[in-house]
Amino acid sequence: MGTAIDNTEVLKDWFLRSGVHTPLHTCIGPLPSSRASIVRWTSNQPDAMIQTISSHPNDYRIAIMLEPVDARIWLHGQPVWGGVIAAERFRICPPSGASQWSRLSSCDIVNLFVPAALIDSLNGLRETPLSLGAQQFTSDRHVMELVRRMLSGDAMAGPLQSQYCDGLMVALLSYLLEHYSRPAAAPQSSTLGGGRLRRVLTHMGANLATGVSNRDLAALCGMSEAHFSREFHLALGLPPHRYLMKMRLEQARTMLLAGGRAMADIAEACGFHDASHLSRTFSRHFGTPPAKFRQQRGN
Repeated sequence: MGTAIDNTEVLKDWFLRSGVHTPLHTCIGPLPSSRASIVRWTSNQPDAMIQTISSHPNDYRIAIMLEPVDARIWLHGQPVWGGVIAAERFRICPPSGASQWSRLSSCDIVNLFVPAALIDSLNGLRETPLSLGAQQFTSDRHVMELVRRMLSGDAMAGPLQSQYCDGLMVALLSYLLEHYSRPAAAPQSSTLGGGRLRRVLTHMGANLATGVSNRDLAALCGMSEAHFSREFHLALGLPPHRYLMKMRLEQARTMLLAGGRAMADIAEACGFHDASHLSRTFSRHFGTPPAKFRQQRGN
């Protein structure tokens, strides 16, 4: 795709070429000063067909997973990922090259298209210019906070939404250049991947109500507890007990959206001690109590 991103139709065409045939949830851009664009797309259905994602020659693309997604990714024909990408993970794709992926679950993904010229301009203000890059999926609460603010720009700034998002975009890129552009050793890769990781996550998901021990999960993989915990953390960025809590919270949110269940029943089904424990934990993670969350969505 060689056309400059100068209107939303170019963005929609890029997504159509990349296999996205559902209407885009959010499509903003280019922003007036940064010329960056913000696109959010969701799908309730998996798509096992291998799609080619072509990088725009003039833009970095920052992909942010708002929800967990089960995906397979290939770069230069070599597999680089197979399994679940956790929620609130992002990666930075440079302005060249192409990747392929297939998606075996639903998704909720934000893509930020950032002109390389803007990155060069900001980088030039640094005493030591460095290359921006984070091609491994990474978790960072500051990145997620800024992205979520962009997504709520209409509610926060009304007709000044574009100007509001422009400021946040520069703040995000300044942060990324500071924290994701230093030369570093090649990231450690986990030996816990593919079928073994999917088996562990399936077992965890089937036992949200009762919980599972590290010993049991390690036994599924033929590892010692210490080795399993280390490899799990490398693979998903969280220790097993914290990832299990994330899964419980995601399940609770799904049940709240579905409606028809008492809070105590949801707490029990998702492995919380009681409704109060669910409410406290849900509020810390999602920023709103579960009762209010359900009320806002009419359930």
